[in-house]
Amino acid sequence: MPHFCLNSLQNTLVLLVPLLAMLGHCDDDHVLSQVLFCQPSEPSSGLLKMFDEDQMFSYNFSDNTVTPWIGDFHKWRDQAFSNLSTITSHLKLCNRFRQELTKALENITPEARGSAQLTVFTGHPLRLGVENTLICAINDVYPPALTITWRKNAKNLTTSLISSQYFAMGDLSFQAFSYLNVTPYHNDIFSCEVQVAGDNGTIVKHWIPQYPVPSHLLENVLCGLGFSLGIIFLLAGFILLCLAKKLHNTD
Repeated sequence: MPHFCLNSLQNTLVLLVPLLAMLGHCDDDHVLSQVLFCQPSEPSSGLLKMFDEDQMFSYNFSDNTVTPWIGDFHKWRDQAFSNLSTITSHLKLCNRFRQELTKALENITPEARGSAQLTVFTGHPLRLGVENTLICAINDVYPPALTITWRKNAKNLTTSLISSQYFAMGDLSFQAFSYLNVTPYHNDIFSCEVQVAGDNGTIVKHWIPQYPVPSHLLENVLCGLGFSLGIIFLLAGFILLCLAKKLHNTD
């Protein structure tokens, strides 16, 4: 039997319908789940097949297509969501349940869930002047309706609405990612700005490229420093030896 979980963020209501199945009988069991959600914001509905907290497939209700997250899963795409009538009935139930709960909770202050957490990092080791990819990871998102804006030196680069690049986490929150191709230079300032549906605030995370010291250069510097110190100690030892010999002859 489906398990219904309801949470709210200001005037936005989302209904999740996870279908859980335990796999294996080892010490560390895994969970295969189907997560269905419906909401007033875009995307209005979504269906994910998850293995623990890793996405395997997503279902697009607009054209009834299945998208594998990894190319190797393409061969099992037709088996991911085999019963279309069940999926349709669950979506209808989700929307009907959400509408009834919206009426029941009208004029009732919803529970606060806190702010999303942002992390910005590069997809490849940083090299100034070389094309790279900035990744903005958004954690603790509920519902999965986001507007993401990238800026460079305070100038708008691109704005996109997250529609399918999200993951259902074990605590019934979602995780989303946004990618931006960049060629970073010294003194550039990039920012990932996220606005969650139903929230008037904007969460901002800045990223500034810092030139890393190449490992071969660091090795050469350390080698040269060690060699220089060795010569200095050798000369100091030779001088001390001469002074000691001179004092000995004087005595």
